Amino acid sequence: MAGMWDMKSKMHHVPGQVIEGTGVEVARMQPGGFWLVSDFTGTFASMKFTGHGVLGFDAHKKRYTGMWVDSVASVMLISEGQCEKNGRLNTMAGKAYDPMKKRMITYLQVTELKDANTKTFKMYDTSGKRKVLIMEAVYKRRVGEKNNAKAPARFTHTIAGLGGVYYYLGGPQQARPPEGKFKPGTRVKLVRKAGSYSVVQSETGITAHVATAALKPIGE
Repeated sequence: MAGMWDMKSKMHHVPGQVIEGTGVEVARMQPGGFWLVSDFTGTFASMKFTGHGVLGFDAHKKRYTGMWVDSVASVMLISEGQCEKNGRLNTMAGKAYDPMKKRMITYLQVTELKDANTKTFKMYDTSGKRKVLIMEAVYKRRVGEKNNAKAPARFTHTIAGLGGVYYYLGGPQQARPPEGKFKPGTRVKLVRKAGSYSVVQSETGITAHVATAALKPIGE
């Protein structure tokens, strides 16, 4: 989910009325690999909008936890949830005051990675007997612009082997499963070699630890 994303959204706060918006999200993994920090800028109904989010896995609770604040209201939304479908589906729930409806709302947020460069987001009000859609959005990644919004300057290796290699954002000793897998042939830049594991930056901008044995120097 780290990267630079172009977003198109639809708000459904008022029944029968749809407010469309656009924006850009820049999301980076904080050093250490624990937290995804997002900065969002956009426009809704010709009004400028900024937002900031944090998402990570709480090892003590064994649940994902997140926080969101924005320029519309003095409300902080804190949510907890889980990931499914090998990390491609993230479902979070939380409570916060809705300044438009002037009451506490129980939210359900669903983020799904459709492919490497597409994700969808839906937010629901689940306070009543039925789930009501509040917002929906589609995000498209700017390919080659990830983490620091620019691709590595020079690739030094490719991922070898038939099955690819798992990568770890926090390191091979982290107390959680690997965050993903690089496909065979993925180009990477070697950042630091540390014995049996090395730190690399992929062509999509992911900086992570991988098994050194899976790295094949370009040109060999």
